[in-house]
Amino acid sequence: MEKSIISVKYEDNFMPKTFSGKAYSYYTTIKVEIGDLVVAPTAYGDKIARVSEINIPEHEIEQIKPFLKTITSKINTDKYIQDNEILEEVA
Repeated sequence: MEKSIISVKYEDNFMPKTFSGKAYSYYTTIKVEIGDLVVAPTAYGDKIARVSEINIPEHEIEQIKPFLKTITSKINTDKYIQDNEILEEVA
């Protein structure tokens, strides 16, 4: 699968299982839908994040393109929300 560009919102540090605030763009090679949970690499380590937008046109991120990181794993949303278990989904 080719790379696509998505936006995610990180899980709140003080209110677990809530996702708000600024959206951040990433590349991904995995199939995701809006609302899916993913593991997003950040400067401070990996964070759980919810996909807020998919299929972003490349011209919209032209200035930050050199800084984009890649999301490589999606987690089971239901397991995380209900049981707080991070269970990676396999393609």
